[in-house]
Amino acid sequence: MYVKFWGVRGSIPTPGPKTVRYGGNTSCIEIRLDSGQLLIIDAGSGIRELGNWLLANDQKKGPLKTDIFLTHTHWDHIHGYPFFTPTYIKGNEFRIHGPVNYAGKLEKIFSAQMDYTYYPVKLEDAGAKVSFNELKEGTIYVGGAKVTTCYLNHPILCLGYRIEADDCVVCTVYDHEPYVNIFSTDGRIDSDEAREAQEAVDMANAKILRHIENADLVVYDAQYHSKEELDSHRGWGHSSIEEALANSVAARVKRLAVFHHDPTRSDEALDALHLALRERVQREGLNLLTFPAKEGLAVPLKAGPPRG
Repeated sequence: MYVKFWGVRGSIPTPGPKTVRYGGNTSCIEIRLDSGQLLIIDAGSGIRELGNWLLANDQKKGPLKTDIFLTHTHWDHIHGYPFFTPTYIKGNEFRIHGPVNYAGKLEKIFSAQMDYTYYPVKLEDAGAKVSFNELKEGTIYVGGAKVTTCYLNHPILCLGYRIEADDCVVCTVYDHEPYVNIFSTDGRIDSDEAREAQEAVDMANAKILRHIENADLVVYDAQYHSKEELDSHRGWGHSSIEEALANSVAARVKRLAVFHHDPTRSDEALDALHLALRERVQREGLNLLTFPAKEGLAVPLKAGPPRG
């Protein structure tokens, strides 16, 4: 199994000279099993280039039958799909999985961006056969992979994925904010409400650790780069490098890819931040390989360092 990044930014695409090396496309991850089976996580703007690659490679071997897993339906995780060229080819089949949403059916939410008001081709007229599968917490089996979902902490319902196949485990934890006790005052637990809330917070944060336990690779939200920056954006639904590192160490993760880079971060800023992270890992003697996700980076999970 290998994992390849096609889009690594959060919130909005950020093309331009300051984001050339890490890339400016929003979330899209390719997971390729040893059998050749393809799974796609999210349909941000990075899925356009993935689609072009599939046309030049997989499509030549015959119709594509692929599962796409959405973490949630915010625009930066779905807005690339109308430009995913394989969806316009008859004979291709795509099954789109994602969380149930209070606002309505997954199909309605996902396809709304291809209404004539916004786009010239409707989803049902595109050519490929597209079906939808609404997910809650649980486990499904797809193309030889075991896929387990975990609710994350985001302004709308959002899922983390744990994918097990080929004796490897890859997990996603992005668009997730660590749970905190809103009844605690300056860290003090001095009321019945605060004590009950703390129990719930501890259980919720422990569930994230179980979700990523012993994973070969975790793709973790690190939009913010300090506790102070995270605290100043509470409620936005994102995490920090500190949180990603602490949880990965606690869960005995082998590789940590920091992901969902803030749209304001330049290549130079990301270089400095991730150099500091690597130095900290070495200084503290942590048994963990860390690296920044960037477009085009391929990560073989059984052996070897990231390539790209």
